[in-house]
Amino acid sequence: MERYAGIVIGIGMTMAAARMLTPADFGVFAVGMSVIMLIDVLRDFGAGNYLVQLEALERSAVRSAFTVSCILSGSCAAALALAAIPLGHFYGEPGVGHVVLVLSAGLMLNPFSTPATAVLRRQMAFGRLAMINIASGLGQLGTIVLLASLDLGYMAMAWAGLVAVLLRTLGANMARPMFWAFRPSLAGWRDILTFGAWSTATGIVNVIHDTLPQLIIGRVLGMVTVGLLGRAQVVCQLPDKLISSALHPVVLPALADHARRGGSLKEPYLLGLSYMAAVHVPAMVCLALLAEPIVLILLGPQWGEVPTLVRLMAIGLVWLFPAFLTYPMLVALGRIRDTLVSSLISIPPSILLIAAAAPHGITAVAAASLVTGPLQAFVAVSFVRRHICLGWAEILRAAAPGAVATLGAAAGIVAVMSLVGFRTALSFGEMLVAILAAGLGWLAGLWLGDHQLIGELRRLWLQVRQWK
Repeated sequence: MERYAGIVIGIGMTMAAARMLTPADFGVFAVGMSVIMLIDVLRDFGAGNYLVQLEALERSAVRSAFTVSCILSGSCAAALALAAIPLGHFYGEPGVGHVVLVLSAGLMLNPFSTPATAVLRRQMAFGRLAMINIASGLGQLGTIVLLASLDLGYMAMAWAGLVAVLLRTLGANMARPMFWAFRPSLAGWRDILTFGAWSTATGIVNVIHDTLPQLIIGRVLGMVTVGLLGRAQVVCQLPDKLISSALHPVVLPALADHARRGGSLKEPYLLGLSYMAAVHVPAMVCLALLAEPIVLILLGPQWGEVPTLVRLMAIGLVWLFPAFLTYPMLVALGRIRDTLVSSLISIPPSILLIAAAAPHGITAVAAASLVTGPLQAFVAVSFVRRHICLGWAEILRAAAPGAVATLGAAAGIVAVMSLVGFRTALSFGEMLVAILAAGLGWLAGLWLGDHQLIGELRRLWLQVRQWK
């Protein structure tokens, strides 16, 4: 419920900001935010995940995690403040430095929410976490609309980001008061640094993959191009937000608890692959087919170059359906080092390919995902299967029913397009009919493939009938 409420809020922010701000505004903010994301990985240092995966949670460990996080956060915020003006000069846009200055203030607040948030996650108190994040999202939305209407441009997004951090910090400490955790301590700091070093190194590699292309493109092709690519990425992230992001807060605590009880992780992994192949893959294929009307509705007519980028990126992202399970699986298995090794194998070639594509234009950058997506998926699955004695044949058997569902969903959209003259630029009504046809085709594919999701949907339908 939290994630879907967040999606509604996020779509509201996307639609409002896309109509109130320019591509150049989005480009300036995206470059500044990319710098923040690179440093924020160092700031976090995996402190929250460290507390979640501990066998027994003691006060000394919580205080030490907070202290280490505070030291790193202060150092990172100071470094960013010093680098803000030079960054503006480097990109020839002072606004990049202004965005970095405002968002760096949020780094100082984050450690004060880590203890309470980690304990709530460990206790699986997702209801309270949901209320915190929804309130934060609403505050961010309101701030963007207010400040954008006052013509603050890219700074509207920067100040809104700081407001969101402030609300999350206040909410976490109201939901789970742990003021004793703010007492400095370095007991057991070596364990925190050991876990955090591997977790942070993995995060750095992955964040570099997510942010470096925007930094490169901003320097090579300019802020408008960064804005276009950023909006295409936002659209491509919609299926992930609708599906796997709702599972992200739950997967690691649940798998860690399952492992602590001595359970095998092979069956949960195969079940997760089966479900994602039947939900994530059809969603990305449908997004590629319906890129034009979706972009028009979400962003407006001034973003006409984005649908082509969305199509290319969505097809590349199809292959990443196993990705959301990789990190929590390896952490639950006690293989935190493998999260770094796997990232070092797949991410650097992906970055090099994107960098090589950048001088050839934004379409070439988007097309690079057709190679980087399959590469990253293959490496991720290879590392997990080594530790749970899993064969490729078992993986293919788990994913095969999802392929049938994907064909059914795609067939529904293609059938509607054929009735309107094979146009991809569907009207709003035609798009709704296409989505309905895709849903019916998807259900038919699940039934023909005898997928386990059919049983889940039946149970859900029974629950809905009971509520009536």
